[in-house]
Amino acid sequence: MSWSRSLSGFAREVEGALSNRQREMVIFALQQLILHSPFSTGAYRGSHFVTVGSPDTASVPNNAPGEAERQAEMMLSADSQPFKLVFIQSNIIYGEVLERGSSQQAPSGVYAVAENSTKERFSR
Repeated sequence: MSWSRSLSGFAREVEGALSNRQREMVIFALQQLILHSPFSTGAYRGSHFVTVGSPDTASVPNNAPGEAERQAEMMLSADSQPFKLVFIQSNIIYGEVLERGSSQQAPSGVYAVAENSTKERFSR
């Protein structure tokens, strides 16, 4: 019995599919965060961002609609390795208070809701 394809080629194909799936999941989760963020001034909604490898504890972006997704897509495309550690975060000072349900617009939090939506969408 022999292989009809190179195993290294197959491994690259699988790695590419895994990387694409991770990118799809991260972008979906980020979109859910933005969608479920309470809106007053838009600062919290625009503060979500993605990093690869380690969290960024200093940045507090104020992204325009769609900018967070564009930046995340660029960052994830720049590193096509599968199994990379990806962080989605907001460093806005009142984010933890919002996550505990202090907003009537997000009584169940934001990250918890996005996490559940993402798990529901991608679990099989």
